Amino acid sequence: MSGISLENMLLLPSRNLDISRLVFGGEVPAISPYYGLIMYGPYELPPKPPRSIILLYPNNNEFKDVATKIIGALKDGYKGYFPGGFTNIFQLDIDLERIDVDFTKYDMLNPKATTEAFYNRFLEVCKDVNSCFPVIMMNRVPRGLYESLYTGVKYRFTIEGIPSQVVTYEVFSDENRFKWSTFPLALQIFVKMGGTPFLLYDRLNIPEDEVAIIIGVGLSRVRLQDKESRYIGFALAFEANGRWRLIKWNQQPYRKEMLPQMLRTLIHNVVYDVLDKYVVKKPRKIHVIVHYSGKNVSVAEENALRDACQRIGQVLNIDVIPYLVKIQESMYRLYNEDSPCIDSDGQPTYLVRVGTVISLKEDLYLLQTTGCVLVQTSKGQIIFRPNAQGAPSPIIVSIKRLQEVRYELNDIELVKSVLYMARMNYASINNPVSRLPISVKYSKLLAYMTAKLAYKLNQVGGDNINSLIPDRLKQVLWFI
Repeated sequence: MSGISLENMLLLPSRNLDISRLVFGGEVPAISPYYGLIMYGPYELPPKPPRSIILLYPNNNEFKDVATKIIGALKDGYKGYFPGGFTNIFQLDIDLERIDVDFTKYDMLNPKATTEAFYNRFLEVCKDVNSCFPVIMMNRVPRGLYESLYTGVKYRFTIEGIPSQVVTYEVFSDENRFKWSTFPLALQIFVKMGGTPFLLYDRLNIPEDEVAIIIGVGLSRVRLQDKESRYIGFALAFEANGRWRLIKWNQQPYRKEMLPQMLRTLIHNVVYDVLDKYVVKKPRKIHVIVHYSGKNVSVAEENALRDACQRIGQVLNIDVIPYLVKIQESMYRLYNEDSPCIDSDGQPTYLVRVGTVISLKEDLYLLQTTGCVLVQTSKGQIIFRPNAQGAPSPIIVSIKRLQEVRYELNDIELVKSVLYMARMNYASINNPVSRLPISVKYSKLLAYMTAKLAYKLNQVGGDNINSLIPDRLKQVLWFI
């Protein structure tokens, strides 16, 4: 690296953003999810936790051996990777059961029948579905397939109001992957039960009498059988501390001119519901920060976002300021000759610190979310450690200026909103920062389920996808 010539290289301004601390049980802050959960426990327990976790598996010896190992690890822990087990870490007294499903009914090429076999077996052993949490073991399939056992199982349990977790044989039969996957599995189960493992301790720089709402917006095109294609938009709302609050869907005919109306309706409904249900004291001002990826937003769609916020402000007599932030993958490569991270052999990694921001031009930034990250060891020591190999790419953060809107939060606060949402990683213990912020990442996770929900809505003759999600799931991150 040191042999690279700096001649004709462009020098760009940069700065390092601090990694937000997380807050755990007893309002105690820590850097790493692993250390915080082991030492202090989760931030908030589920309001109505189930009494048992039921692991359903196809009944042959290979699946049975892995299922037995998973139940044992959840119950008693697994070495230093998951010390103490589920009850000890998440402070829930819960039974763990291993239930077989007739192997003759397990057919990856017939996902519909196999899904029903899993679901019916669950109903046989659980007389009260509110008291049981299903974990389903299957072979691995690509998530994006519309007709697959994975999407079939997730959809079947979701539509019945039952949160579920899928585990794959290929991951948990591999010893090296097993040891790193057990704690994240337990974490996701806890979250889907309605628990909150941690939130952000550090916040955006806004006055105490003002509120920030971060909204992730996604868009899917769905072709219904014997029907025209439709646009289906979804919006997820988060408080500034990273707490997810709700999701809304809206569908419109597949015509580009309908997109502004869809966006206006989504933003209005999401912001209004968050304020109505979760904000106790009327704020002096509301900052609505919209994160999105994918297609460019047209001027008409930008105006729809602005108009939705203005309308809410007029009704509630509050200043509502919208911000638009686009997040994209990049092909840039960065390196740092003075990186504090070294590899297992003690050699330099040249990895860039997570939280590094580089200004490419006005309103356009690179943000490093993988590389050399600050972590907390099991003994509480705070060190830098690689969370990626090679030269991971930064993401691109674009600040879009809305007409007739004066932004009060500066660019760095808006970039920080992206980094903070990347910090809220409930899918991993060992990686304290995910590559993409959850505001965008969750939208991608929802895409595979949206088509099935839209098809079901078409069957029942409705026009509101939100009505298909049972009330029990509306406050639970069932889709992660």
